[in-house]
Amino acid sequence: MEENETMPSLENPSESYFLATGDAGRSRLHLLHAVYGPSTEALLTAIGLHAGMRVVDIGCGIGLVTIWLAQHVGPTGQVVGVDMSAAQLEVARQEAATVGVTNVVWHEASAYAPGLPPATFDLVYCRFLLEHLPAPEAALRAMDALLKPGGLLVCEALDVASLTTDPPQPAFARVAELICALHVARHADGCLGPKVHRLFRTLGYGVPQVAVQQPVCLMGDAKRLWEYSFLETAPVMVQEGVTTAAEVTALQRELLQVAMDDTILVAHARKVQTWASKPAVVPVS
Repeated sequence: MEENETMPSLENPSESYFLATGDAGRSRLHLLHAVYGPSTEALLTAIGLHAGMRVVDIGCGIGLVTIWLAQHVGPTGQVVGVDMSAAQLEVARQEAATVGVTNVVWHEASAYAPGLPPATFDLVYCRFLLEHLPAPEAALRAMDALLKPGGLLVCEALDVASLTTDPPQPAFARVAELICALHVARHADGCLGPKVHRLFRTLGYGVPQVAVQQPVCLMGDAKRLWEYSFLETAPVMVQEGVTTAAEVTALQRELLQVAMDDTILVAHARKVQTWASKPAVVPVS
């Protein structure tokens, strides 16, 4: 790190976040959930999400997973959605009201310091949060503190470098490179997904469970998720010196051509799912 660089503070991890929030990001986040949501829901169902559970979603964004969780724990359960962006939480409240979900508490706080009672949740969850943080291990430690012994910690994180196409398209390879470079510029790791199991081990979780999901598509708006994500972050990339306005314009044209060509398959960035039960407290003899 150069002498004049500063690390984003743990008190304000939003300094490392570079995507749009609130209404500006709503459409992209709905599209992201359409692409990655089915595998999230399948995992949470398979590992035992059930009525009556108390769940917290850290870095909940506009609350699309949070709302689904609330619907599945039912009126006897409760879900807390935590995000440090007031704009995100305002949209989340609107989304919940639209579908009539009331068993959610929206809580504005940092992932490093959620400000919730310790050891009170049956399941702690996050999606696409850790790869934006300069200190993901600190966030995981805070999540661990919220869990009851025997509770489930579930994290989903991306490996942006795995974004690819068939046949290979230089524009997509460049976009993956630029997004990863922007993560580095913000002191984060866009390729953290495959490494999260190591962080679980540092918390004493033994051998966690791991699964990989990589959605693919040949046509439709879902094919444009990374095009939209790139264009949403392009001004920040230019500001950080990661790319130039001229390159952004050229890539925008090429990405649109890929989106319109149904002979080109887009393989979205891999999502790595990591989960484990918090070890039970061993009584002192």
